[in-house]
Amino acid sequence: MTIDVSALPRPPLVKGLPILHSLVPILRDPAEFVRKKYNELGDVFRVRAFNRELTVMAGIEANQWMGVERRELFTSEINWAEFTEKANCPHMLIGVDGECHSYQRKMLKPYFAKKSLVERLPMMQEIIEKQVQTFDNSVVSVNPWLKNLMSNQVGYVMQGKEATQEQTDAFMFTQNTITNIWMFKRWPSLALLNPHYLRAKNISDDFRDKLIAWNSSRPGKSLETYMDKIEEGRKGKPEWFTDGDVQAHAMLPYVGGVDTAGGTHCFILYEMLNHPELMSRLRTEVDAAYANGSPDHEVLDGMKDLHGFILECMRLHPTGFALNRNAAEDFEFGGCRIRKGDELLIFTTATHMDERYFSEPEKFDIERYREPRNEHRQRHVYAPFGRGPHTCVASTLAEQQLMVNFATLLRFTNFEAVVPLRKLKKKYSPVAFMTDNFTVRFTKRAV
Repeated sequence: MTIDVSALPRPPLVKGLPILHSLVPILRDPAEFVRKKYNELGDVFRVRAFNRELTVMAGIEANQWMGVERRELFTSEINWAEFTEKANCPHMLIGVDGECHSYQRKMLKPYFAKKSLVERLPMMQEIIEKQVQTFDNSVVSVNPWLKNLMSNQVGYVMQGKEATQEQTDAFMFTQNTITNIWMFKRWPSLALLNPHYLRAKNISDDFRDKLIAWNSSRPGKSLETYMDKIEEGRKGKPEWFTDGDVQAHAMLPYVGGVDTAGGTHCFILYEMLNHPELMSRLRTEVDAAYANGSPDHEVLDGMKDLHGFILECMRLHPTGFALNRNAAEDFEFGGCRIRKGDELLIFTTATHMDERYFSEPEKFDIERYREPRNEHRQRHVYAPFGRGPHTCVASTLAEQQLMVNFATLLRFTNFEAVVPLRKLKKKYSPVAFMTDNFTVRFTKRAV
């Protein structure tokens, strides 16, 4: 039986203030706000924030549709159109659909496969171990430290070049400025005239141009870089790799996952401090893993306690809690009409706190990821890296990075919060981090 979509009601609208509507609670904590309304209204509803309206889709069916069954109903191109146009990268991986997107993912998939990452593991360990060597009763501001670590580590592993703290700060300021203007529409375009932005952009552009020149002329090329893959793609499909596209790809490892990976690291560190009863258990496992030196990928894979701890943190604190899409056509969802062009927020992690899938979901429980429970392996319920064709292409790299970094910190340092944990809160800028007062004291551990 064919449903007449035009005859269906629109999703219920969340009540809010005049003019501002739900802007204030969304800015304060968008994940908590959306979860609260999901619990009240169900799998589909609309929310307004000033002059913007979003249709929220959530629950197991939304995850199924995003993953396999109805993915043709969603498009990323409308949401990213202004950004990709103004940033002069019309074929950016995250902002395209269809053949162009499929071609890029197919080309990059082997590069991010576990087999390929094995040979890069020592490079990842080198960066974090070098930083740990400098910790000697050091008080560290967590957020900027982690952003620099993420940018440096991934940039070095994928591009063979490290960035300084100043360069990392410039990369992120440039990226956040143009994202807030062209993507999130939070800032006016006048922000592009900010002297701080202009200086950061110059630093970023200079680093990018030198990186591209170095990569094309470097001798030997013993280890394939990310830029080598981009040049390979350019030879095969030059129309999808314009000069602007290549320039954007060159910087992607240094900015692409810095906020999301940095936020995830931030919450794991917070939860380790919040669960001292698990620390000795984690350290025992880590020390055993270092019995014969820095652990290789097989040893890392066998660290079930640390892996379970990380998975639980990503369940409770998913930095990418939802996906922005637009409806590619009219369709029905939850008995309501979704119109072509509607801006959608796919709340992919709504299932993370659903007791139908995760027992006692409010409880911090690292055992839920072991046999026989394996709660995260239920289809369509665990989605810290998103769902569908735009699922994070570097998710395997991200998981390896998390294991390496926290194994290293647990092995070589002791750490304690300088500010009481009760004084820390979650903030969004634009993804979730702890507030800037999150400071930690690291001391060297005798091993």
